Amino acid sequence: MSPRESKKNETGGMKKLVPLQAKTLVDQVVDAIVEATATGVFLPGDRVVEAEVARSLSVSRVPVREALRILESQGIVVNERYRGMRLMDVSVDRLEKILKVRTALETLAVQEVLQAKQEHPDILAPLEEIMERLHEAVRKEDPYGVASLDTEFHRTLCRLSGNDVLVRMWEPLSRQLTIIFGLSTLQKNLDVIVQEHDELLTGLKAGNSAQIVELVRVHILDYSRALDYEGLVTARRSERKKISADEAPAPRG
Repeated sequence: MSPRESKKNETGGMKKLVPLQAKTLVDQVVDAIVEATATGVFLPGDRVVEAEVARSLSVSRVPVREALRILESQGIVVNERYRGMRLMDVSVDRLEKILKVRTALETLAVQEVLQAKQEHPDILAPLEEIMERLHEAVRKEDPYGVASLDTEFHRTLCRLSGNDVLVRMWEPLSRQLTIIFGLSTLQKNLDVIVQEHDELLTGLKAGNSAQIVELVRVHILDYSRALDYEGLVTARRSERKKISADEAPAPRG
């Protein structure tokens, strides 16, 4: 009996639901900062002021302080001496390092998934379900939904490998990836993003190890390198300054 059949039996034939997770206030603050950065409300390199975030979210500074500690441990914010907390940068050098680590981890993941697929032919079912949700997010024109599900697709791929060490190495990158994926939706058609994941899933189903390894390389390295994250941030920052200047009160004569 396959793991999926076992899950069906446990739930009386109903497809297993994703368990709900109670989120603390700190978790919610973390998610809010990540979403704001992924959607361009905050920009990479921006200073993050604890009091301003607390005021904006209508919470005390205590959960914000703890959230920033978590985000610092995951590379989302950097504590610079005399300058305070700043959001991660998206320089070419920084992104290249992240992409190379991702490629190594996810290449191993797909190889181990293909090996497990020989014993469990339906192992890819969770990825198929995520793809359904991805297509729905595109239909709803929900860029952040697409970015979040993009992260979930790759997280699930790593988990399906059954390699807990791999997952523990990949997971700390997850929020950085959500930000990167979110920024990509600001300069890339959502349909194209989903099509790229359809290609990956099709490759996994085909079961050709050399082909899927190449697909992973193209998906992570080539597609990401084709985007100009630094240019996007520079343009957004210029737009923000222009709006601030336009909204500033005119000098008194």
